[in-house]
Amino acid sequence: MSAKVALVLVSHSRVLAEAVATLIRPMTGPDLKIACAAGAGDDGAELGTDATAILAAIEDLDSPAGTLVLMDIGSALLSAETALDLLDAVIRSRVSLCAAPFVEGAIAAGVAAAGGAQLDTVRAEAEAALESKRAQLGLDSAQTTPQPANNVDSVTREVRIADPAGLHLRPAAAIARLAQAQAANVTLAPADGSRVPAPATSLTALLGLGARGNATLRLSASGAGAEAALDVIEAVLTAPTQEPEPPEPVAATGPRPASPGIAIGPMRTLRTTMPPIARSLAKDRDAAKRALDAALGTAKRQGGAGHAILDAQRALLDDPALRAHAIALTDRDGLDAAPAWAEAIEAAASTIAALDNPILRARAADLRDAGALVLRALGVTHAAALPDGPPAILIADDLLPSLAVTLDRDRVPGVIDRAGGTASHAAILLRAAGIPYLVGAGATELKESAIVAFDGATGEFWLDPDAATLAMLRAREAQAARDEAASRSNPVRLADGSDITLWANVASRAEAEAADRANAAGIGLLRTEFLFLDRVLPPSEDEQCAMLRAIMAPMRGRPIVLRTLDAGADKPMPFLPLAPEQNPALGVRGLRALLDNDAIFETQLRAMLRAGVDHDARIMLPMVTNPSEVTAARAILNHAHEALAGAKTDHAWPVRLGIMIEVPAAALVIADFADIIDFVSIGTNDLTQYTLAADRNVPALAGLGGTAHPSVLALCRKVAAEARVPVSVCGEAAGDPEIAPLLASCGIRNLSMAPRSFAAIRKIFD
Repeated sequence: MSAKVALVLVSHSRVLAEAVATLIRPMTGPDLKIACAAGAGDDGAELGTDATAILAAIEDLDSPAGTLVLMDIGSALLSAETALDLLDAVIRSRVSLCAAPFVEGAIAAGVAAAGGAQLDTVRAEAEAALESKRAQLGLDSAQTTPQPANNVDSVTREVRIADPAGLHLRPAAAIARLAQAQAANVTLAPADGSRVPAPATSLTALLGLGARGNATLRLSASGAGAEAALDVIEAVLTAPTQEPEPPEPVAATGPRPASPGIAIGPMRTLRTTMPPIARSLAKDRDAAKRALDAALGTAKRQGGAGHAILDAQRALLDDPALRAHAIALTDRDGLDAAPAWAEAIEAAASTIAALDNPILRARAADLRDAGALVLRALGVTHAAALPDGPPAILIADDLLPSLAVTLDRDRVPGVIDRAGGTASHAAILLRAAGIPYLVGAGATELKESAIVAFDGATGEFWLDPDAATLAMLRAREAQAARDEAASRSNPVRLADGSDITLWANVASRAEAEAADRANAAGIGLLRTEFLFLDRVLPPSEDEQCAMLRAIMAPMRGRPIVLRTLDAGADKPMPFLPLAPEQNPALGVRGLRALLDNDAIFETQLRAMLRAGVDHDARIMLPMVTNPSEVTAARAILNHAHEALAGAKTDHAWPVRLGIMIEVPAAALVIADFADIIDFVSIGTNDLTQYTLAADRNVPALAGLGGTAHPSVLALCRKVAAEARVPVSVCGEAAGDPEIAPLLASCGIRNLSMAPRSFAAIRKIFD
C-alpha cells in the first residue's frame, strides 16, 4: 500500500485535538496516520503547546508522502514554526503548515489524505473547508488557495438520477457499500450547490441530501481509482428502477389505501415491547464501545438475504457516521452503549423525517427499524410480538418493514396503520404479500376486538359493518378474484392459434414471489449482479449458492434461467482486474470478462449448479460474439461439474446452456451456434444500442429509434427463424405493450419481463 499524507493536530487543548481525531477517524479508516501534539505539562493536561512534542510527532509520522500540520490558535503557529526550524532539512521539505480552520480543515484534510491525494491537494482541500458552509449561508467565497489543476486523481462529474423515487434507501445503500470498498474518497452533492457535499460512505448523509428523481448530483472523487469509483456510483444513479416506489399523496385525511384487497375481521392491537431507553451512564466507556460494536456485528448477521429492502436496511448499520456519533456520545457524555446508539439513530432519523420529499421521509422508519436490531442485540428491547388467538386485523402505530415481511394473510387478513405511508417499505412488502393495508388512520376510532372491514384499494372503511355491507364486500372480493384469475392466464392465445408464454425477469426473492403470484411460466432472466455489486472480494461459492436458492424457491417446478455475471468495464466491480477503457460499452464485459477471470467464473458456475438441485435450472451467458466463446465456457462448466461430482456434492446436472443475443454479429451468424447451445434469449436493450450505434441513455439520440426500428426487428426475425433452438426476449421491450406485438410478429413466442408488466401484456394480446 502506498504511503499517504499524515496529519499532525496542534492544539492548546489535548481534549480538543483528540476529539477532532475521533471525529475524523470514521471517515478515513484506520490506515491514515494522525498524531495529536497538544496541550502542555505532564501528559498534555494543561492548556498550551509544546514545540518539542510537535517535532516528535512529525518525525514519528514522516514518510515520502509528507505531513500536514493543522493548528488551532495563536501560539500554536509559533510552536509549529519552531518545530520546523528544528527538523532535519529532508524531513522539513516534506512538511506543510496549514492555515485552514482547525476542525473543518482537519476533517477535509483527513478525507483527502485517506483518498490518496498528494500533500498540496490535501492542504488545498483543508483550506477550502469552509466553502460549503459559506455557500450554505449565502456568503461570498473566501477561498484563496485553488485546487491544484494538475492533480489527475481528482475528478468531478454531474449525473442525473434515473430513479423517479430519487436517492432513496436501496440505491443509497448500494452507493455507500460501493464507496466503502473504494480506495478513492467520493462525495455527492446537489449540482445547484443547495446542500453541503455528503461523503459517499455515509448512508444517512446520502439520504439527508433529499435528492429527488431527475435531480442532478455532482460527484467528486480524489485519490487512487477516482475515475473507477465514480463509474460504479454513476452506474447506480443511472440504472433504471426495477420496481418504482409509488408517490405519496401530497395531502390526504383519514385512512388512505396502501395495499389492495378486502379485509374483514376483528381488530387486535400490535403490541411493541420497546420501552424508552434510559439515558444511563457507562461504568466503563471502553467496555460500552466494545458492546456497541459487538451488537452491530450481531445485528448485521441477522436474516434478510434475498429481500432487497431488508438488505438495504442492514446497510444502514455500516454507516460510519452513525457509529461515530454514538461513540462520541460515550466519549463526551459518558453514555452507555444503548442510550448512545438510540440517540444517534433518533438524531439521524429526525433529520430524514424532516425532508420535503415524502418518499425519502418514509425512510426514517427504516433507520429506526435497523437501529432497533442493535438495541435488541444489546438486550434492552425485544421484537414486536403478534397477538395470540385467531386471525385478526392488526392495528399498528407505525408498522416496521422487519415485521411486515413476516406477516402472512392466513394469520393477518389486513393491517390498519395509524401512521405509515403508501411509499413506505412496509407498504411495499405488504403489497408483495397480498395483505390489504390502510395508512394514516391517525385518531380514527379503532376499538379492540370490534369487527372492521376495509377495501385496501379504495380506502373505504367500516366499523361493525352490517349484513348488507358485508355481502357487498364479499361480492366485490369474489369479482376481484375472478378478474385476477383471468389476468393470470399463461400462455396467452393469439388469433392465429399460437401461444405467447410470459416469463419473469427477477433479481431478488421479492421479485420471484411477485413472479409466482403473476403465474409466470418461469424465470427467463435471473440477474446475478446483485451478488457482486458492493464487494471488494467476490462472494464465496456457499454465499452465492444460499442467496440463489432463496430467490429460486418460490418458482420451484418451473424453469429458471440464471445469467452469469454481466459485468465489465462498463459496470466495473472492484474485484475484477480490468484495465480502464476508452469505450467500455465495446470493451471487456459479460462473457469476455468472465473468460479472462476463469476462477471467478467457475466459482459462480459451481454455485449455480448447487443451487439448481431440485429445480429446472438453466445457465445463460451474456455478451456472446463468437461460437468459440461458448465452447470455452462449456469447458469451464464441465470442469465445475466434474469438481462437484468428485467431491460428491449434490448439484443439478445436466443443465441447459444458452446465450444472450446482444451483439449484432452473433445475431447475423446465429445458425453457427445451433449445435453448441440449448436456447437463445435476445437482450433487446444492448442489441438495439449496438445496432443503431446509439447509447439508449442519451436523450438527444432518441429520434434514431428504439427496438421497434426495422433493423432491430429484422435481427430478431432472423434469430427466431434460424436459431433452431427455443428463442425468447428478455430485454425491456418484452414488457412494452407497443413493442411486444412486433416481437410476436417476428416469430418470438416467449417474452420475459418484470412481473409488474404481465397485466398490460396480457391485455394487449387479448
